Amino acid sequence: MQVGCGVRTMTVRNREYLYFWHYETRDGRRKAIHDYVGPARDPESGRKAVEALEAYTRKAIEEARRRLQSEKLEAMAGTR
Repeated sequence: MQVGCGVRTMTVRNREYLYFWHYETRDGRRKAIHDYVGPARDPESGRKAVEALEAYTRKAIEEARRRLQSEKLEAMAGTR
């Protein structure tokens, strides 16, 4: 399992913008995806970026918990 995400600033036409990046599987390959958040100077953009980080992290933790539970059940079934 590969977990990764973050926020980065990108310059477009001499203006700075915030992007939330994360990994997705597309066509069987892991790819970094950049989602536009807003102008880097806008405090609302920073708030949205933090929300995106928190949401992605919650989702990754829940997925890891589901996988762990599934593996534990499988391991226990194999030992009997």
